[in-house]
Amino acid sequence: MSFLHIKAYGFNDTDYALLKSMLNLTDKSLLQKWQLIEKGHIDLAIYSLDSDEGSTAWQQHKNGTVAVLASEENMPNNERFILKKPLRSKNLTQILNAVSQQINANNTDITVTTTDKSTKKPSFLSNLSQRFRHKKTPRKELPSLNFSTPEKSINSPHTITDPELLSQWLKQLPENDNDKIISAILGNLTPLNRTSIPGNNRLTLLDIYRRPIHKLVFNRDLTSIQRETSSPAEFLKAINNLSNLLGELIIAYKIIINEYYQSGEHPNSNSRFLIAINRLAELISLLILHSYRYYRSPPSGSIQDLHQLYIYCEASNTLSTLVSIKDISIDNSFFHNYSQLMLTNIAEPFSLEKYDIFRLFNLMGTIADQIKISHLSDKQIKASSQLLLASNFYISGTSDHPPRPLSSINIEDRKLPQARLLNTYPVLHVIDDMAKSFQKGTYNLDFQLLQKIRPQIDASYQREYERMPSVEVHQVNIASGVVSIHHCLDSNDFSKSLKWTITNKSEGGIMATRNSDRHISLNIGDFIAIFDSASTPLLGVIRWLHINKDTTRIGLELHSTSPTAITFIPDGETEIFQGLLLAEVEDSKQGKTVIVNKGVFSNNRIFRVKEGDETYSIITDTLIHHTLHFEQFSFKLQASS
Repeated sequence: MSFLHIKAYGFNDTDYALLKSMLNLTDKSLLQKWQLIEKGHIDLAIYSLDSDEGSTAWQQHKNGTVAVLASEENMPNNERFILKKPLRSKNLTQILNAVSQQINANNTDITVTTTDKSTKKPSFLSNLSQRFRHKKTPRKELPSLNFSTPEKSINSPHTITDPELLSQWLKQLPENDNDKIISAILGNLTPLNRTSIPGNNRLTLLDIYRRPIHKLVFNRDLTSIQRETSSPAEFLKAINNLSNLLGELIIAYKIIINEYYQSGEHPNSNSRFLIAINRLAELISLLILHSYRYYRSPPSGSIQDLHQLYIYCEASNTLSTLVSIKDISIDNSFFHNYSQLMLTNIAEPFSLEKYDIFRLFNLMGTIADQIKISHLSDKQIKASSQLLLASNFYISGTSDHPPRPLSSINIEDRKLPQARLLNTYPVLHVIDDMAKSFQKGTYNLDFQLLQKIRPQIDASYQREYERMPSVEVHQVNIASGVVSIHHCLDSNDFSKSLKWTITNKSEGGIMATRNSDRHISLNIGDFIAIFDSASTPLLGVIRWLHINKDTTRIGLELHSTSPTAITFIPDGETEIFQGLLLAEVEDSKQGKTVIVNKGVFSNNRIFRVKEGDETYSIITDTLIHHTLHFEQFSFKLQASS
């Protein structure tokens, strides 16, 4: 295609560079290609009215097609083509396409003589119609992709569409203020998702956005952590804002995928298409991981999107393909990203301590490529033997569910065409080998985590205590935190507790629910006390936590002894602390223990204890259990002097 030519008059260096950049940016949206020149025949003259040179040249021009670049205060009334400052890609595209149509209209209906007949040269509109008549459609041999994306705005975008400008702008954002970073990026990314720009340029922009957003997910935001207890409403707002930001970046990649899919592209032959698919899988995983970090359910449709992409990549033979283009490359295949998240789902994230979810995700990344995913054989469809069902999970490619043990799936569902079998047996071997190396001297938190999740990965997890066949649903008061529990025990005043409903019960634990009408700072491993008028106070440990918009549910493991409120003073100090005393457990070697707030315990520390009317001194012995907020330790009585 031949170029049409533009000459710019009176442009400063910044405006000229921006015009040149936008010509490249809008290339795919233009009816004809345009080029900036200094000499020769020009098809369009653009005058900057914000400079004396440009304004004078505009006033002196006599013929030819003209456009002006002007800020609001210098806007003329007698020009058809006006580029408004700041220059926007949509504004430029509309004007250049209008000029192209005008030029082509002047060249239509020209008679072309050949050796045997005379015909009329096809008009521009005829050529355009011909192009649309041969528009490509999605490939019939591949499964369908269904991603909803926002409608494009007809207004000029208030966003950055130049990669270099975007990189510079991101560098200027405050480094340690996550709230401002998220707000600023959302302010640009949201309108970008509602703006028509070429897919190649959009992919470049998104890869620039991806880096700081990825960092936001994995960095511990100390301000946000502090707000969890000091300002719950702001804490929840921060969680939701990051979710919204991840959601907008996901939408952005869906836009690219839709465009390539609808135009009949194949990810095996189009690197940008496959990169967009892999990036989308990565970001959906991060969004789900962000939800799990705060014990929330994955956003609706997110797991289904991953299943849909898996089926598509399987059919296009791109599950394990790695590709790269200039400045953009993918480090992990789609299969790796998908498997890493599926293993994280299987490992029951709602039972992990808050920041273990990142450790789990990273650990699953080291073994994700070991799992096997396949169609179900006839034998597996009909299998009932526990030996055959072990380490086998069921995936429904059309559902929004994570993998479930195959033993829980009926035969009819196993027969469905988009059903898949996920086999974790190879992963178990790797986990066992890793555990052996830890036992040989590299013991760390990863070892503890692997030991905890292994039963889930094996699909052999069983409840330690069976649920009772029936339980009367009733309300109880539950207090969380040493201070609140101490207050309820000491004064029989439950103003520092909340009403919960017991919905399920077993020999050693209960399930309790309440409306999520106010934020409650809860964590796996935290101690809580249950006050029921029908029984003595019970102490429990949170083993499972799930917070949704409407309902919060907790699974509690109960202690066999009731807590007693005590106060104590460290030897040589005057500050009074509160604690909970637990009696020794029958048929156990564990003696009496004390539960205190985090940071109280240190080895061989002496405390003067007041328990009711009795006072005595103790020496700390062993730290038995600790979480983000609690410490539990054993002690020895100090002999009286």
